[in-house]
Amino acid sequence: MSQGDGGNKVAVGTGPTRVSTAQRVVSLWYFVVVIGSFGMLAPIPVAHAAIRLRRGILWLFVLGYGGIAVAMTFLLERAAAEGESEAMLSFAWLFGTILFVTATCVHLARLRTKILYPPPAAWVESGMHCGLFSIDISGFGQVGRSSEIFVQVRRMLFGVLSTAFEASGIAWEACLKRDTGDGMIVVVPPHFPKFRLVYPLLSRLTAELARYNVVTEQALRIRVRVAIHAGEIALDEYGVTGRPKVLLARLLDSRVLRDALAEAPDESPVVVLVSDRFHEDVQDQGGPGLDTMSYRQVLVHEKETEVRAWLHVPDPVLRELR
Repeated sequence: MSQGDGGNKVAVGTGPTRVSTAQRVVSLWYFVVVIGSFGMLAPIPVAHAAIRLRRGILWLFVLGYGGIAVAMTFLLERAAAEGESEAMLSFAWLFGTILFVTATCVHLARLRTKILYPPPAAWVESGMHCGLFSIDISGFGQVGRSSEIFVQVRRMLFGVLSTAFEASGIAWEACLKRDTGDGMIVVVPPHFPKFRLVYPLLSRLTAELARYNVVTEQALRIRVRVAIHAGEIALDEYGVTGRPKVLLARLLDSRVLRDALAEAPDESPVVVLVSDRFHEDVQDQGGPGLDTMSYRQVLVHEKETEVRAWLHVPDPVLRELR
């Protein structure tokens, strides 16, 4: 977290990567291997870069560099075996080796930079209009649940949640997340379309949890309440604050949402409450997959807050998601 002018701008999340001197020095092994082996071991650091960067195209370079290394070895053996043409072949091998090592080192320098300094995925700052997503596990602290069960349930939910975000086109690592113990608050950077918080995220989350609940034991089953809102957030040294965050909390903890989950069929693992502003600004605009007819307007009265919101119980579709 870094603070800007007068504390009005607070950058949080995946900003520029800071690399220590030790990391930069250790990463020089790429060049030591290539130069020390006269290019013969060039495929090794390239293969390492392919794994670190998760780029399949680099494996073609591994094969290419390997082929060149074999060819250079063959040329060196020919030079040693030949008589009068030994000098010419030796010169060709030396020139080829210098060219090969230079080209490989230039390529590895670019790959090393991408590994050490990956581009930031996103920034979340005070004053940005962000999507807000909050989720809470119903009955998380019920009697009979051990600490081991707490760990398993949280790991499962957060894993499903991250997968649903990614599958919906929202980069999980780009979001600002706050663990609430039995749930999570997720702040989505403004460059991600907000409708994705509703579709396809909710249908994917519901289907995955429904499928999980079918095959797991009763103590590990998960049912959740979800609240969705959007607004200009404020950030301080402790995290997210501001009126949008307060409203999100009121929606999530509302009696309306709790009653909806209690009344929903057991096979329905998710109930959702969407703020009136989000519904008007995002859902009413229409779009692929946005089914506003399945949302019912309700009145939320929690503490000092009295607002309209939209209640939705997603259909648990038990099929393979694509």
